[in-house]
Amino acid sequence: MNRHHYLGYRSIAGQSLRYIATLNDEWLALVGWGSAALKCGVRERFIGWDEATKFKRLVLISDNVRFLVLPWVRWKNLASRVLALNLKRLSDDFQVVYGHPVYLAETFVDPRFRGSCYRAANWQYVGHTRGWTKSGAHYVHNGRPKAVYLYRLNRSAEAILTSDLLPYDYRLFVREASMEKLTRFPVEQLMERIRRISDPRMARGIRHRFEVVVGIAVCAVLCGARNYRAIGDWAAGLGREVLRRFGSNRASAPSESAIRRLLQAIDAEETDRHLGQWLLGMQLLEGKAIAIDGKTLRGSTDGKTAAVHLLSAVVHKEGIVIAQVDVDGKTNEIPRTQPLLEPLKLEGAVVTADALLTQRGIAKFLVEQKQADYVFTVKGNQPTLLEDISDVEFKKNSSQHPRPNLPHDLRESPRQDRTTNDLDQR
Repeated sequence: MNRHHYLGYRSIAGQSLRYIATLNDEWLALVGWGSAALKCGVRERFIGWDEATKFKRLVLISDNVRFLVLPWVRWKNLASRVLALNLKRLSDDFQVVYGHPVYLAETFVDPRFRGSCYRAANWQYVGHTRGWTKSGAHYVHNGRPKAVYLYRLNRSAEAILTSDLLPYDYRLFVREASMEKLTRFPVEQLMERIRRISDPRMARGIRHRFEVVVGIAVCAVLCGARNYRAIGDWAAGLGREVLRRFGSNRASAPSESAIRRLLQAIDAEETDRHLGQWLLGMQLLEGKAIAIDGKTLRGSTDGKTAAVHLLSAVVHKEGIVIAQVDVDGKTNEIPRTQPLLEPLKLEGAVVTADALLTQRGIAKFLVEQKQADYVFTVKGNQPTLLEDISDVEFKKNSSQHPRPNLPHDLRESPRQDRTTNDLDQR
């Protein structure tokens, strides 16, 4: 490789694998795989992940950093054949050597080459780099953008790489930042709060204690799980040491079906009340934005009774529901907002709501009683307030862009002038 490859060879950075393609003990080609490039704009757009997810999942991509068909070998289609055979075993080999699979392969082709063997092996061209090279802690422009090719080692590679959790590879959980946070998370305090919630199960046939099942489900949601299967897979990745923190002496965590049955039977309002108070006691809402929104539950009507409509308070970034109340058919969301927010400690938080809840009483309640700030939407259901805001905007624009000196007979009334100015802006 060092003698015949145009880049030479010293070592391969990061998690690496090296292959020799042989036939009857004769060397035909050499292939080297390393860790994925830290930055590649066309790759990020192809996958569709954000920066935080990328840094957690970059280990699941491998870079074909070296590929050399030995110069004395002259076999037609050999390069694409070697690549195809190598890709079939690549993920399994990473699983054996490093304890995790890889879902996507990448390579960067220098402009002097056409990348024909990659195209023939069904790699997908996704664009060119911008021509920068990493040199130590800095990047230097080299003026030679490279073609980027990607190969899916799993049909759902993009969905897996961008998902909340990795649902099938339990050993990967130790690499997730969510598990690192769990080591510092006050699980014991959470379990103490959960013990105050009523257990709806009958005593016969219980294998896992109530607080163990609910505690694991809560922590799974806080770590990013958004459905029952993700919660079950997250739980399956817990080791004995972590399970002991939840108070479990069993060798394995509750199954997905056990978690699902208990969560469906538990009293939702009682659970919201206790866990919401616990979250507030930990000051997780300090400096947070809380959204108030109402949703009608799909499938909650049988055609005879009205569908269930819930008004919820949700933490913006984490997406955690910290409180919710039922809105029956005899009222609407406005009178139910204050009962929703009453038990919450909102000091220092910012509450957002849609135009329906843009009410003087709600704003006064938030500022005076809850010491919170608010951002409300103003639409046509508050015509006077909307007109006042328009007047303020008009005065602001007028001060920044004063009217020209026009003859007296061409001047218009302030109201007409404002309307004309608005039309010109539009």
